[in-house]
Amino acid sequence: MTFMRQIRNSIQQLIRYWKNRKFRKETALEKQKRYLFDTQKSPDKRMPLFTLFREKKRFYYFNTLVNILEQNKGRFHLSFLFIGIFLIVASIYILFFSPYFRVSPSKVIIERLDSITDINIAYKSIEDVYNVSLFSIDTNTVFKKLTNLQKNIKHIEVSKLFPNGLKIVIESYKPQFFVRFPNSEKSYIITSNGILVYQKANDVNLSLLDLVDASFTEMSFIDYKAGIREEFMPFLLKARDFFKTTFPTINTSKFTYFKSEREIHIALESGLIVLLRTADDIESQILSLKIYNDKNNDFINSGDVQYIDMRIPGKIFTCKDKILCKANLRRVYGEYYK
Repeated sequence: MTFMRQIRNSIQQLIRYWKNRKFRKETALEKQKRYLFDTQKSPDKRMPLFTLFREKKRFYYFNTLVNILEQNKGRFHLSFLFIGIFLIVASIYILFFSPYFRVSPSKVIIERLDSITDINIAYKSIEDVYNVSLFSIDTNTVFKKLTNLQKNIKHIEVSKLFPNGLKIVIESYKPQFFVRFPNSEKSYIITSNGILVYQKANDVNLSLLDLVDASFTEMSFIDYKAGIREEFMPFLLKARDFFKTTFPTINTSKFTYFKSEREIHIALESGLIVLLRTADDIESQILSLKIYNDKNNDFINSGDVQYIDMRIPGKIFTCKDKILCKANLRRVYGEYYK
């Protein structure tokens, strides 16, 4: 009986095992998931024994040092004061007086965005900033030094190249006219702020401008000198641009600026000369010329008129006789109209 009972018990256990195998499988999977989850989170929750010991030891030393300083702050007061003063003085010396941060001439780079500015003159202009602390360099100061010799410069960008370098990018005013002087063989371009720059040829097809100024006839001329005062340049630009807009089919031969008289003469390819005054109403003068031309059957292209005078507000004078007109112009403007 005992043997038969053991066999029956074994069979019942086997039956229970097979009945519960699905439950056992799900339980095993669930345990496996929990194990994986715990292993992923364990680096954040647990710390290796050596690392934990080291961190606690470091915190202990730091805390001990803080406690010692706190308990003896009266004794270390002057020491802290002297250390602070030393650090401040040392920092000022390193930043402003030490040679490490002083601008080196070999580390200065100057670039230009056009061909007008002379790089060699630019390097010479900023010689005063060499061996100066990089932290003392100011953009306005550099700009003033550059424009002392080249007034055509409009804008600069200064970048500090640590520890002892500078990069300067120069932008110039745009060239507006190709300039000639009546008694000089040299030719120049003039920028939008009235600065003359030597130029051998009219490479950019600028409008031709004769500059009549007695101060330039008997003196040696250097580049980057003011040819026309900056406040009068807008009148020249308006006269050129508005005339071309108002008379798009008429070609101009040249423009002439008389500095003493402050007048602008526009010579057309048809032979007509238009006399304008430099004033705020220069566009109105050209517009009046347009109206007068429309009422008089396009006299501009007829070739019958030598010059038309728009200088007097509300009045228009024309001259047709070639000899008389030349004499009138020569009497007022000298040998330019010879």
